[in-house]
Amino acid sequence: MPAPQEVLDLVARFEENLTAYASGSYNEAQLRREFIDPPFSALGWDLDNIAGHAEAYKDVIHEDAIRIGGAVKAPDYCFRIGGTRKFFVEAKKPAVRIAEDAAPAYQLAVARTDHKRTNLKRPIDAADRRIDWLVYDLYGSMWGLLVKRFLRL
Repeated sequence: MPAPQEVLDLVARFEENLTAYASGSYNEAQLRREFIDPPFSALGWDLDNIAGHAEAYKDVIHEDAIRIGGAVKAPDYCFRIGGTRKFFVEAKKPAVRIAEDAAPAYQLAVARTDHKRTNLKRPIDAADRRIDWLVYDLYGSMWGLLVKRFLRL
């Protein structure tokens, strides 16, 4: 599946204005509305519940409350199919440099102790590899390029 033109245009606009977006004054809410919501909408996700589904069956829950290790977390997006959680997206403004400071990437960390991390590592790594393959297979290599450009990897 080739990337929709809307997504390619977003990538080009992001690259053209990267300096301004990464300056620190461009905030997470702006990023979500301008660069995260449109690609997911282009892929068919109903981010604003335009279909009018009941709460239990919405495609996307914003700031969904999930319990992780005794704490309640609120990822920016919870994507669901038929009311079942499939994946989460936690947005950060472009000025946040995950390559230099990985702490924001662990905001939704599941494991609280080294022991739990060790016990969870193998199935999580296997699931990550499977998800990567499914996403690549479903959306094609252009989506990987899009993610790399947005994350500046």
